[in-house]
This record gives sequence, C-alpha cells and structure tokens, in this order.
Amino acid sequence: MALNQKIKKIAIGLGLVLLAVVLGSGIGVYNITSGKSDSQRTIGNWQTVDKDKDLSTVDLLTIAQVAVFGPYALTKKEVIYLSTSTDSDGNPLDPKSDYVINGKKLDAKYWSITAYDQNGFLIKNPINKYSYNLEDVKYESDSTTYKINLSGSEKKENWLPINNVEKTTLIIRLYLPSEKLRENLTVETLPIIQKVK
Repeated sequence: MALNQKIKKIAIGLGLVLLAVVLGSGIGVYNITSGKSDSQRTIGNWQTVDKDKDLSTVDLLTIAQVAVFGPYALTKKEVIYLSTSTDSDGNPLDPKSDYVINGKKLDAKYWSITAYDQNGFLIKNPINKYSYNLEDVKYESDSTTYKINLSGSEKKENWLPINNVEKTTLIIRLYLPSEKLRENLTVETLPIIQKVK
C-alpha cells in the first residue's frame, strides 16, 4: 500500500514538472513570436529596440527575438531597426487593400523599407521587388519626399507588391543613422502609412 502511494506521488510530481515545462515553453514561444519586449519603444505605429539598449546588454527575450527574426543584427551604433504590421491609424495592414507610404529622406548613410509575409519571408511578386531604399526610390519634385505604393495591384511607380499573403510586416533599416536622428526619432521623422482603398 505504501509503495502504491509513493508511486502515485512520484507520478503526480512528474506530471506537474511536465506540465510546468509545457506551459513555460508555450509562454516562451508566445513571448518570442509576439515581437514584444521591455527593450522596445513604440513611435506611432512603428516599434524598435530602445535607443539606449544594445544587443550586448538587452534582456534575454530580446536576444531570443533577434535570433528568430533578425539573425546577424548589427549593434545600435550601426543600425536602427523599426517594424510595423499596422497603418498609421493602428489598423492591421490588409494585403487586399492599397496603401501609400509617405516619407522623407532619413538622416542615415543608407536606409531601406522592406515588406515581409506572415512567416517573415520576402513576398514573391511578379516584378521581383522587395524593398525601396534611398537610392532606388523615386522622389517627388522636391527631391526629399517620396510615396511608395504598398499594394497587391500594380502601380505605375514606387510599387512595393504584397500579393497573395495573409499578413504584411514592414521593416525600416537605418544604417549609420546620424546622432541627431537617433536622438529625435519621432512620428514626424518616420514614414506615414495611409490606406487608400
């Protein structure tokens, strides 16, 4: 009888340990895939790793997220990463809709805006165009502002296709940003994403 009680206690103990491992793993996976951590800042609809944190000093959750979503990420002195899955009104980007990304030159040696699908991959499209950057975007007549058409349907210029995907995420990379931009990264300095239809 005592042996059966001991076996029951061991079985219950092992069951609780297994349950804790499964729950802990599930929470960890959720936290990593949610893309949220204490190191992020929200600037309008854009999120970034905090300007005062670096990959060598951030929390373990941020390191895990970078390992999953941004392997080989550079340090804060070299690049600022920003991402969004919503328009400037906070609504999720709908790949069946058309958007215009209105922006202006960013004070960095090099910058780019790239579209990704729900799995974090580049979006396969008929023109093999996955991003725009300071060198290939067509600027407006003032030579400082631009409009990028984020759409599943073909556009005449600055078309960033988002065909046949369930979800879209945009990533801005600011390589060697100026100290002024780094210290004044605001809604006014970042592109605005407006739904057209």
